[in-house]
Amino acid sequence: MELPLSEQEARVLSELLEDALPDLREEVYKTESYELREQLKQREAIVRSLLERLRQRLQQPAAGA
Repeated sequence: MELPLSEQEARVLSELLEDALPDLREEVYKTESYELREQLKQREAIVRSLLERLRQRLQQPAAGA
């Protein structure tokens, strides 16, 4: 699946993910259920991966610049 984003959309998405990450980490820490904790850890890894990809894209020079 591809989701084309403008630079502004990518920045907003990046900010939202960055804001969500501390809450997700806290939820992982406080969760007693092993199964749920593992699911949350997987979600955290996905959020980190998305953030890294967004940061790389935002650091690239704009096409045609």
